[in-house]
Amino acid sequence: MMRSFWRSVDRFSVLHFRSVIDELKQIKVVNMRNRELVLDLLQSVVEIITYGDKHDPSILECFMDRQVVAEFVRMLDISENSRIEAPLLQYLSIMIQNMDNEHAIYYCFSNGYINSIILHPYELDGGDLAPYYVSFLRAVSGKINRDTLCLLVNVHGDAVVSFPLYTEALRFAHHEEKMIQTAVRTIVLNIYNVSDEMIYKFIMTPPVSDYFSVMVGRLREMCILLDAFLHEKGDMDTQKRRNGLILESDKIIDELYYLKDILSVDEPRLNQLVTENLLNGLVFPVLFSLPASMNNNGSDLSAITSLYILSRLLQVVGGRSMINNVAGVILYHFLNLNARTLSEGNASDSSNEVKPFSKCLNEVEKIISYAPESKGDGNINGNYLDSLLEDFRTRVNISCLNGDICPKRQGILAFVFSEDQCLLLASTFLLLILAESKDLDSLLAPMIRLYQTQDAMTNDTSTSKSLDASIFGGFMPEESHSPEMLWHAGWCLQKLLNFCREGLDDDNLLLFNTAYDHSHVHFLKELDGVWFDHIPDIVRNEWSSCTKVLEQSSQYKDPIFMLELVLPQQSTNGQTSSCFAWQKTVDAVKAFILHFQLKTFIFERELAENPLIAISSNDSGVICSSNVSSASFGSNVSLESGIPCTIAFSNAEIRDVYVVPMVHKNTGKLLLTEKHPFRSRHGVVIAIAPLAGLCSFASLSVSQPTIDKDHPSWLHLRIREFNPKLYATKAKGDHFSMPDHFVDGRWTLGFPDAKACKDAHLAILREITKQRSAVEATLAPLLNYDLGLAEENREK
Repeated sequence: MMRSFWRSVDRFSVLHFRSVIDELKQIKVVNMRNRELVLDLLQSVVEIITYGDKHDPSILECFMDRQVVAEFVRMLDISENSRIEAPLLQYLSIMIQNMDNEHAIYYCFSNGYINSIILHPYELDGGDLAPYYVSFLRAVSGKINRDTLCLLVNVHGDAVVSFPLYTEALRFAHHEEKMIQTAVRTIVLNIYNVSDEMIYKFIMTPPVSDYFSVMVGRLREMCILLDAFLHEKGDMDTQKRRNGLILESDKIIDELYYLKDILSVDEPRLNQLVTENLLNGLVFPVLFSLPASMNNNGSDLSAITSLYILSRLLQVVGGRSMINNVAGVILYHFLNLNARTLSEGNASDSSNEVKPFSKCLNEVEKIISYAPESKGDGNINGNYLDSLLEDFRTRVNISCLNGDICPKRQGILAFVFSEDQCLLLASTFLLLILAESKDLDSLLAPMIRLYQTQDAMTNDTSTSKSLDASIFGGFMPEESHSPEMLWHAGWCLQKLLNFCREGLDDDNLLLFNTAYDHSHVHFLKELDGVWFDHIPDIVRNEWSSCTKVLEQSSQYKDPIFMLELVLPQQSTNGQTSSCFAWQKTVDAVKAFILHFQLKTFIFERELAENPLIAISSNDSGVICSSNVSSASFGSNVSLESGIPCTIAFSNAEIRDVYVVPMVHKNTGKLLLTEKHPFRSRHGVVIAIAPLAGLCSFASLSVSQPTIDKDHPSWLHLRIREFNPKLYATKAKGDHFSMPDHFVDGRWTLGFPDAKACKDAHLAILREITKQRSAVEATLAPLLNYDLGLAEENREK
């Protein structure tokens, strides 16, 4: 009661603080009977110290003089199954996090109090104690600096023999809870950023240094799991498999960003150790498994997954050492081939700047600064590099029919010239990352220039031109390509054209123009489809997307597309609904825009502005304030152009209605109205259908209603029910999330006789033609620009 009275009077006074400490010191054992009292006292201590740190220095003096932290340690030691550990650690975390006074922090860390709390024998297996424990460690790590860190280590002579904060945190490095993993990484990075030479020596000495090799090992296991998921055989839906790939790849990316954070610490020895582990445990095994994966020798990773991992690693981790290590391995056979070319007599050519192989190898050894050995030697062993990379080179050779080695099929070019479009795109993407990297060494940079790669392999000019054509030919967008592969192939082609000043030769230009003509034909064909009224809007939306994709740097392009291209394309299973017709229209527009932009770039060396950008979107299929677009359910409309007929809705009797086709600019609607009860020349709208979406029951390829053959007075209409805006929110990336099943509406209109039915049919077709003409007029700037570009190309 007395204690309650003091708290109500002045709970943050030094006098009250001393009384709380005295009461705490009288506790001899902590059990379930006095647990709440002890926790109440500890909470009061934390509250008062937090207040004193900001407002009353005398409280902090009392805190240090009375050795309050020692009482927390004592409470842990005298606890008898009281489950006091979790709240005690929470209170300590709050106290340390809110403590700013340097003297108070120094006191907390001195006398081994923190280490005693860290090393207390907690029961951390199971239960919910682990989050509190790791949170306490994180709070401590957030307050360390070079002056206080020495208080948390045990030293023998000139060496650190134990560092509980670090070693205990690493026990939870791979905890199943993501929150705990994140906290441990924060602790580790906080320690790395303030450590001195003695502590770094402890961190980088086994068994403590095994943390890095274990981390890289787990990263490699994640890569194997990703590859297994990619190639898992089963009936999983394509979209679900794609979501799974993204989830698995995100785990890998998270690990890579953590490694990047460690490498960002300004400590060369730590960077070297991490880089060596990353190279030895992941990079080199992935690189050296590429030949086996291409030859189906049962390697750990498939070629496509290996290329994805390397690309992600270069994007996220990057750095001069990593870039040049990867480039040095995949280009090693070029150096060997250069030496062979010189030995055959080309060395006398004064214009030849290719260096002797021995000299190139020596320079590569200087570029690649970390040995692929686990002993920590900082320099490459020449014999080891020679044997290791020579083995890599010989395993990627592909023989020609006569048994000779085909030079253009060596090394990374075995994938660049692969007939597998996925491998072609993936390997070229890896080369583009290297080519656009500012960290690539000047010795390796000329060899990575894709259009010059062949010149590094041979001095025969004619062969070089032929191989250049082979490079470009592999990236020609083709009609058979999926929409996703088409865009990625176009991106690669545009990047290759950036590297090649000469542009495409006649053969490649013919290939491209053929592909362009196909895309143009498919684009115009969609003007007869059921979504022609939306084409102007699709062009506007996809034009900006296409430009953004083509201008994207390889450093920021998500390489997940490599894995997605391997997935089977989602089958429509014979679906003919407007939902799938919509996706077909979007794909055709995207393909044409891509070809249009690439053609402009080929001839003008720049991307074209959207010709429709100046046209208001209100002139397209978007609802505007015209009398047609404003027509809605229940509104009154004139029946001057109405055609009388009958219709039977489900579970309803036959109703006498008027069908009214109406068009304003790009907007067209088919209205079903009933005669107004009071206004004889007006009707009330009871149903609305998009005019452009009317088609026969049999096909959605042509926007046209049909007359029943057996009942010539019946007019069949298939109504476009799918609403793209409704499903747009489900779209992710470049993929549209299509519904599994979608059923369009169907109307059958009955007319008095066959002539009336035919007249109505013609009236609807006239309005559809009028709407289509308006859409074509909207697209005229694009089509006219296209024709102008074609004329200019023919003149050239």
